[in-house]
Amino acid sequence: MQRLMDCQRLATRFLLITAFAGITLTAAAQDPWQLAVEDLPPLDFPGPAGGGSAGSDVPPYRLPLPNPKQSDSGDSAASSVSPDFDGAAIGPEENGLENSAAQAGEEEDWVSEETMYNEPEEYQIGNFLAPVFSSSDWYRNGTWYVNATAEGIWRSSGKPKVLAKDLSGLDAIGGIPVLDVPIRQITTRHKGFRFEPGLGLTLGRFLGRDYFNRDASVEFGFLGLLDWQTNLRLVSASDNELFTALNLDGPGGSSTGRITIGGSLVPLGLTLIPGFDAVNLQEFEYSSDFNSFEVNVRLSHRPGRDRMVAMPDGTWSRQLNSGGVPSFFAGMRYIGIKERLLWLSQGNLSRGTYDVETGNKLFGLQFGGNYTWETKSWSAGVMGKAGAYVNFANLNRNINGTGDSSTFPDTVYQDAGLPIGYQFATNLPNLVTNGTESTWSYRGSRRTSVYAAFLESKLFTQYNVNPNLSFRMSWDQFWINGLAMAPYQLHFEPARAKINAGGNVYFTGLSLAGQWVW
Repeated sequence: MQRLMDCQRLATRFLLITAFAGITLTAAAQDPWQLAVEDLPPLDFPGPAGGGSAGSDVPPYRLPLPNPKQSDSGDSAASSVSPDFDGAAIGPEENGLENSAAQAGEEEDWVSEETMYNEPEEYQIGNFLAPVFSSSDWYRNGTWYVNATAEGIWRSSGKPKVLAKDLSGLDAIGGIPVLDVPIRQITTRHKGFRFEPGLGLTLGRFLGRDYFNRDASVEFGFLGLLDWQTNLRLVSASDNELFTALNLDGPGGSSTGRITIGGSLVPLGLTLIPGFDAVNLQEFEYSSDFNSFEVNVRLSHRPGRDRMVAMPDGTWSRQLNSGGVPSFFAGMRYIGIKERLLWLSQGNLSRGTYDVETGNKLFGLQFGGNYTWETKSWSAGVMGKAGAYVNFANLNRNINGTGDSSTFPDTVYQDAGLPIGYQFATNLPNLVTNGTESTWSYRGSRRTSVYAAFLESKLFTQYNVNPNLSFRMSWDQFWINGLAMAPYQLHFEPARAKINAGGNVYFTGLSLAGQWVW
């Protein structure tokens, strides 16, 4: 019996607690703020011009007055007086009038002291949500992007190739060779290349975003219109004392008969090349151009979750969370490098022309990646790229030379009293000798294919003007090997000379780019 009474008391308390909780929840459900939020229409905001939705004359939505519908419980207190939002009492007469007007479907032109109840929907939503500055709204937000670049690139000239030497100071006094002045020479790297302007363009399209919050895109890139040029001239101090260093059997480059005079190693060969030995003037013009096309597929990560920042005015702002963002890409690339070296020689009754052109067409695969530290206004990072290519190289030579033995200067041996003089080579192609004059010529081409490697790196910093426009400054450098460079093809035995495709070239410079996303 006692246990039954205890159970009844516990049940009574449980019912009281349940009733109290139900009343509390019911009262909370009638909270005007909750009603306002629940009664909001879908987020289909009106247009800015007319204030209504497109194609509709319905005025902007307004939040309903915080006047909950009266219950039908029959409670006289609840039916006679209902509190408004400010806690003021509303009499039954007013309630009845309002209810009857609402039932009749009349439109009510009401004004509330709460601003949020008197403004269009855009303003209301702005009060409830934090202002949006999130990465999803401005970071790579678009379908297409273009990157236009202005380049200033310097290019190396490769290993120096000595073309000619001035032996005007070489003499013999009393049978002893002496060197009155230092030997001067002209090389293909004597002046080198300058910085040259070029243009770059990258056009890309976003393909979509995957489950791991990464953007996939495909892009086409161009870098080129780069053209380097250099030239140099050397005039002998005495008549007909310039000799080519490419003639291994001549005084300018002989590997035998060398002696040391005044600390300099002087070759004393006697065989000359018509038009290129025993002349007064040697000059060359060396040019090289560069163009590149590539297609890549890129997978780019995005910043992490945005952060909520408390503003000084008490509002909240959703902002980009600064941090590192990597991206990776792979694709195909074509690089075209064309070079030309025009070598001119002039003397008394002697002249020579050596025109050599090379072409390098590199096709292959590449891969690389970027790592960027992103902030809302600034970013900085590094890019690396590597490629493996096949270089389809070609070579064209055109050589012409004319020399006259009557203009030969005396040799060191003749100066020393020995009857030993110079003579023209007899193994040159298409050689024709007429008295003291000898002429020869050669025209030919060769092709080959070799493997080539490409490495590129870039350091950059970027300023974001707005979500769609940014400017970037970078330091670029790249290196290519396996090239057929024009100076490496200079030989006076052209019929047996193969293409030398062992050239290495280094490029470096600065660039300024602008990027637009839409």
